[in-house]
Amino acid sequence: MNLKKLNISKVEFSKKDVKNNLKIPKILNNKLAYLIGVHVGDGSMGIYKKGANYYISYTGHIIDEQEYHKEIIKDLFKELFNKRVKINFDRRIKNSSLRTYLNSKAILTFFHKSLRLPMGMKKDIDIPKIITYSNKTIMKYFLRGLADTDFCLTFKKRYKKKHYYPSISFNNQSKYLTKSVINILKKFNINSSVSYNMKSKRNNRINISHQININGKENLSKWMKKIGFNSAKHLTKYQVWKTFGYCPPNTNINERYRILKQNNKNVYKTSKISL
Repeated sequence: MNLKKLNISKVEFSKKDVKNNLKIPKILNNKLAYLIGVHVGDGSMGIYKKGANYYISYTGHIIDEQEYHKEIIKDLFKELFNKRVKINFDRRIKNSSLRTYLNSKAILTFFHKSLRLPMGMKKDIDIPKIITYSNKTIMKYFLRGLADTDFCLTFKKRYKKKHYYPSISFNNQSKYLTKSVINILKKFNINSSVSYNMKSKRNNRINISHQININGKENLSKWMKKIGFNSAKHLTKYQVWKTFGYCPPNTNINERYRILKQNNKNVYKTSKISL
């Protein structure tokens, strides 16, 4: 497989980056494509304190995504950039979240100038052209990274007593991103439906979003074979459903682990990204 070379001529290193032997990828491989998907889904970055703080961060649920942040996001930055990240935990009841973050001028300028990822608000974000102009394997890993961080896997009743009917959904504010994801799904022959300009009210403000739905057992089977998940948040739901024919709603990852272990099933842990 021919890997796409990246233009890193505009990457800027701080003295701290140089001191810490930070490295920048020169080719677009599966792991970097996956991380780009993670960033499009859940990342944010900006320059603060008059250029002294080049900040990149990722947020997640303190229970469902702690394993994922520690074993996927943390390891990816170490492997791809030789960069150690920090993880903060907000254990307040109403704010049960965690945040993985780092400070690096080189990584931020690489993300922004080489990969064309935006700083600040992501309302009009799209899939970077280096992904859409790449081969299907790169697209697959990008979409998996996006799905692990920003898609939902749920199971609905559909007029039955138990939640048996699978649905993968993606809700976001960017119409560009929505259309680009649909185009990738078509390349993998995964059927989906889309709703544009959905209105919701939050904090006395009207928000506009767009939603993709991938419904049904056949489409879930296609997804797992062609795209897949690496996050145990999704994988444990899938395994409970495969084992019992349904997945109870409103369970967290630890509860699903217990369900599977009590039935002597091999548990799908968060899995590493393969090249």
